[in-house]
Amino acid sequence: MAAWMVHALAGHHDVSTLTLGDWSPAETNAFYGTAIAPTAVHREVVPAPYRWLSGLPDDYLTRLRMCLVLHDARPRAAQYDLMISGDNFAAFAKPGIQYVYFPARLQPPAARWKLIVDVYFALCDRLLGAPWTDAARNTTLVTSQWTAAGLRRLGQVSNPIVLYPPVLDPGPGLPWQDRDDSFLCVGRFHYSKRIETSIAIVKMIRDTVLPEARLIIVGSAVDPAYTARLRSIAVREGDWIQFREDLSREALNALMGRSRYGIQAMEGEHFGMATAEMARAGCVVFAHNSGGSPEVLNQPSLLWRTAEEAIGGIDAVVAGKRGEQLSAQLRQHAARFSAETFVERFRSIVSDAQVS
Repeated sequence: MAAWMVHALAGHHDVSTLTLGDWSPAETNAFYGTAIAPTAVHREVVPAPYRWLSGLPDDYLTRLRMCLVLHDARPRAAQYDLMISGDNFAAFAKPGIQYVYFPARLQPPAARWKLIVDVYFALCDRLLGAPWTDAARNTTLVTSQWTAAGLRRLGQVSNPIVLYPPVLDPGPGLPWQDRDDSFLCVGRFHYSKRIETSIAIVKMIRDTVLPEARLIIVGSAVDPAYTARLRSIAVREGDWIQFREDLSREALNALMGRSRYGIQAMEGEHFGMATAEMARAGCVVFAHNSGGSPEVLNQPSLLWRTAEEAIGGIDAVVAGKRGEQLSAQLRQHAARFSAETFVERFRSIVSDAQVS
């Protein structure tokens, strides 16, 4: 989301970014579909001793990395009209804007290894040099009504604003009758995505209603051990399972445009960017009935909680020949998550924050 925030503001405001490592506007544009001019943004990074942390996997030492960035950002607050974070809570030195994905406490308790985690949190917070309650002063944007409801229940953030993430238009793709009976599972190769559940569901679908169905697993290998486990399953099952790693935007759009179905098994996904992208591309997506997926799909018949429910739902769509109709309905609904809508609304929110 940070890339699209920069895209929305660059050229309209003087924009500076502060990150753990340097980033390339050209590479960012190619991956996210943004159009950030290299000269439109002033890029800064934290001091050299800490930059190595930027090379770690996404979910390693996340609190330490955020505290390091905020430690460097807080003294800079007076130089800027507004501070913005695209990475959840941010304890700025003055009220700013933060984009929050999952409902979480400002100061979360340790989930396991309490003594070790408590010490780690204490060291991170000492480095930050400020209480996390400072984040409660920010304007809080969230990716879904589900996240907003969760934050309200926790009672630490008031009036979260739902700003759906930007979903690029992938183009019309092929007509339904010309598409393959392929299921796409799109996202990071990470255990939280429960890709092995998607494999099991498509395997049972092949045994029942779609014997020629394939599963194409698309994403990035952010978790090497989990990726190796998935590949070993694929070797055992046969060539109906395929992998596509680090696809370009054009290649992903083409793949979605010639596939009929999508399958997403993650529980409590805060929005479901891949689900929305596939739906906008005309795929009929069957997603776990949790998180933001019900908002993204707006089709109860495509939601499931157990593998049996998923198989029943897929069977009903295939046997009832409802695929083409659902494809059109999903494409129309998903258009509300457009990049243009995100940019317009975000600019308005920023303007309001500057006025206040």
